[in-house]
Amino acid sequence: MGAVEELKSHPRAVFDDLADPGPAWLAERRRAAMATFDAHGFPTRRWEAWKHIDLTPVLRSDFRPPQGPGEVDDGLTGRLDQLLPPGDGPRLVFVDGQLDPARSDYAKLPAGVSVRPLSEALAEEPAWLQTHLAAHADPANSPFIALNTALMGEGVAVQVARGAMVEAPLLIVCYTSAATAGHAVYPRVIVHGEEASHLRVVEYHSGDPQAAYLSCPVTELIADAGAQVDLTRISEEGDAGCQLGAVSGTAARDARVGAHSFVWGGDKVRVDIEATVQGDNGEGDLTGIHLSDGQRFVDHHTWVHHDAEHTRSRQVFKGVLDGRSETVFDGLIKVHPGAQKTDAEQENRNLILSPRALAHSNPRLEIFADDVRCTHGSTVGELDEQALFYMRARGIDPVVAKSLLTYAFVAEVVETVRCPQAAAYERALLRRFLPGGEQLEGFEA
Repeated sequence: MGAVEELKSHPRAVFDDLADPGPAWLAERRRAAMATFDAHGFPTRRWEAWKHIDLTPVLRSDFRPPQGPGEVDDGLTGRLDQLLPPGDGPRLVFVDGQLDPARSDYAKLPAGVSVRPLSEALAEEPAWLQTHLAAHADPANSPFIALNTALMGEGVAVQVARGAMVEAPLLIVCYTSAATAGHAVYPRVIVHGEEASHLRVVEYHSGDPQAAYLSCPVTELIADAGAQVDLTRISEEGDAGCQLGAVSGTAARDARVGAHSFVWGGDKVRVDIEATVQGDNGEGDLTGIHLSDGQRFVDHHTWVHHDAEHTRSRQVFKGVLDGRSETVFDGLIKVHPGAQKTDAEQENRNLILSPRALAHSNPRLEIFADDVRCTHGSTVGELDEQALFYMRARGIDPVVAKSLLTYAFVAEVVETVRCPQAAAYERALLRRFLPGGEQLEGFEA
């Protein structure tokens, strides 16, 4: 048996041992996803979209979830309270793919919101779940979406009733403990906003500081006509952890779907974000920040599809690279035939703090309509020496001056985050990342 066939056999063995594939419609979608993975296997560097990432640490996993939840980092609760203070919104905490009731609090939900563990929702088989679960994140787009779809265990099903305007954000936490070292977890989140509703969701991904684990989370966002669904996704993985995740959003007529990704941590982190604007006057808004140091690898791949007229999209991604880190931004705007009056923009900016850091940027346009406005821009550069000289001439310490300019470069994106609590947490992470960052406390005020 060849090496590739052996690698394929691990996920297939896990799939074949699934005790409960769920209702018939889900079992069929799992089989189709597994067949998609079997047909292609793991990506190699000969795949254009995966040519920069070394998956060797990932392929050491046996792809089985751990037998049970392990110990949780002592500091996790403190970080969660800093991110979303108790009482500011409901919270669901998953440890190694299993719901942790002691750390979760979703007994009192805002009016119009239904939040249930995925297993409970599947047992009831509501029509919306059958319509939308595993129907938006396409397994053909990524082998790891295929693996998640085939092997997903526990997760969250969120539904917002028609017309419900929910102010309190919902916090979903996926923590991977040392018990998952050498294993993999497949968290699944689905959020459905019915017509004219509004919800903000914060996803927080973290893990044991030393364990070498694989996390493959997938999130599906569905915004019906006139609805707004906003996701803020913060990845603070352990130093040896790998995350290969995906977000897929769909916006109907007059609807908006937004996804913001913040990454600092992890050995290798790749987040695929896809937005499909299906209805007239719909909107997709994708933003991201990655801070990389040491020898970390961070990758943001984005796709925005315009399938209707008078639609809008925005992609703004910024990266700060230090040490010998390496990052990738690969973004696509695709205007499909008939999507006239599309207004789309894409921007990727990278700030290099070390001569050994490496940033790859690949903005792309595919346009099949003739009355559109689409722009894109990409830069990779260093700090402005004239600005540094100006600040030093006024007595500002050189280290603080560099951190101040870097902070301002990133904060421009943080300010667009629609969840104030998440934005404040990102600013705190940014200050921790920067030398002398504690001196920047309150700079944003």
